[in-house]
Amino acid sequence: MRDTFAALDWALALIMLSSLGSGLVLCWAYCVKRQKPLARTDHFPPISVLKPLCGLDEGLYENLVSFVSQRYPEFELVLGVADPRDPVLGVIERLRRDHPHAPIRVIVHCEDDAGANPKVVSLTHMARLARYDHLLVSDSNVRARPDYLSAIAAEMADPQVGLVSNLIVGTGDASLGAQCENLHLNTFVIGGVCVADRAEDPCVVGKSMLMRRSQLAALGGFESLRHVLAEDYVLGQRYHDAGFRVALSGHAVTTYNQHLSMRRFLARHLRWAQLRRTCAIVPFLMEPLLYSSPFVVLPLLVGEYETWLPACLVGLGARIGVDALLAHKVSGRWPGFAVLVFLPAKDALLLAVWSVALVKRSVHWRGHALRIGPGSRLLTPAERSPSFRERLATVWQ
Repeated sequence: MRDTFAALDWALALIMLSSLGSGLVLCWAYCVKRQKPLARTDHFPPISVLKPLCGLDEGLYENLVSFVSQRYPEFELVLGVADPRDPVLGVIERLRRDHPHAPIRVIVHCEDDAGANPKVVSLTHMARLARYDHLLVSDSNVRARPDYLSAIAAEMADPQVGLVSNLIVGTGDASLGAQCENLHLNTFVIGGVCVADRAEDPCVVGKSMLMRRSQLAALGGFESLRHVLAEDYVLGQRYHDAGFRVALSGHAVTTYNQHLSMRRFLARHLRWAQLRRTCAIVPFLMEPLLYSSPFVVLPLLVGEYETWLPACLVGLGARIGVDALLAHKVSGRWPGFAVLVFLPAKDALLLAVWSVALVKRSVHWRGHALRIGPGSRLLTPAERSPSFRERLATVWQ
């Protein structure tokens, strides 16, 4: 019996140390990335910034102003809207009124393909309208510093670079959901992207992607991604497989999350987890180690309480400290006390989200209900198998 308990104790200790070590790896990968100097050249190709818009995101007007205020020789802002009744058109009108000389172009394409990725549909229409060869895809919740275009264009001075993405930092923090979102972006997401970059396995986040139109067309263009939901990841893999270098710029852009609810926070990361499962199953299966708080306290539940209590308290403090340190290095400020106290619950919720993503096949995004298959390919109605709820309803009919 004593040998059995000893083996259990060793297993629990290994799980705890592995979970804590994974957080240190994320911190290390980010620090190595930021130590690399940013590219600096006189390479300033004209850029068409493609921004698909849908609804009124938090801080949307200020986000758009940060783009028309770029210190860059020649660029244009192409805004795509799918619905002529979308209230975002009022924000665009205000932007044009307040900045009459800004290079803004707007397309209302009115295409609603229920079986397609709505973002890619908008990008396809915007790319046709864009003037320049260099296309920058930028999400509506991205806020940029005035030197953003210069920093990302500098990476394209190397002809071997086919696509450039950026580090993403979360900011805002007025609600608990927003604090959890920003802490997760500034630890799990940014650390994971840096680890993938070190492994030379591109993990592109579609909030910021710069590419050349000519090369994009040779790889199938946006149109070939119409029925793919993780278009950013797939695009990065296509460039990589074609022999181009996918660069991760150390210049960070911010996403503004101020009043995000916990429900939206969990729904967003459920969708992202589902996409990671369909695109990169092995890293996805290793993700629970990054939600380490439940594993740190696991020995208290299955081991001897008195023996493990001091170690678990130290481990939990180390887990919170590592996340706080990484978030501070990323954003320049310490996370709030409330979200740090809530961190074990956040990890437990995200571990539950991961478990759901392991089996859930339907995705809900901006009012669209979509079913995904391998590689995040959107399934046609003929390809879709009935969901558990639909099968249950059939049984009770």
